[in-house]
Amino acid sequence: MPRNSGLYNAVLFLILCSIIGGCQKTIDPTPDDLAYFPLQTGDYWIYQVTQENYSLTTAATTRVFQLQEKIGSSFTRNGQLFFQIEESTRKSEKSDWQISAIRTVYKNPSEVVIQDNNVPTVSLIFPILATTSWNVNTYNARPDTLLQYKDIGRSFTVNKLKFDQTVSVIGPSDSTLIGLDKYRRVYASNVGLIYRENASLAYCQSSPDCIGKGIIASGTTQKWELVASNRLP
Repeated sequence: MPRNSGLYNAVLFLILCSIIGGCQKTIDPTPDDLAYFPLQTGDYWIYQVTQENYSLTTAATTRVFQLQEKIGSSFTRNGQLFFQIEESTRKSEKSDWQISAIRTVYKNPSEVVIQDNNVPTVSLIFPILATTSWNVNTYNARPDTLLQYKDIGRSFTVNKLKFDQTVSVIGPSDSTLIGLDKYRRVYASNVGLIYRENASLAYCQSSPDCIGKGIIASGTTQKWELVASNRLP
């Protein structure tokens, strides 16, 4: 009986396939995941950075400046291609760039890893899926910090620049009576990072008058917004 039942099911499956027009599984085309983090010597990205510093003892301060990331060179190590990123800052468009940091980055079909001050962190992993999460500190001794994808394929506007195909990377974003932590990165296909936001704030706990009122005792917020790149259309 089991053999006859199996044969019947197989025949029925073939009949249904012929009626429907074939049993080929169709897969909708998706953007190339690797295109969200393009790497090529000579590429550059310029961001308008707004940084706010808070303290109970002094007035909050806001610093606005420009930051450039530029791929200056590349090299191969153990079969893996690495790119060297030069980070520079300037006070305004009329100021000269001053190199502030140099880091390396590599990309393969599985992940993007950036090494800053000899500390490697995992910025992206592939494939890009809504169910995917990963530890940004997989390759270092820092505490585990999970990142995940959000808003895959959505449009995003920054500085009047509209990007039709983007993906967000979200990290720990906790808002409590004690403080606020936020981590967000937005990448555009064939452009790269277009927006970045970090916040680490501690709320006042020193007296009953300020507890629970969202009064910032200390901390920093920082936003990067893309203003120029050789990869813009």
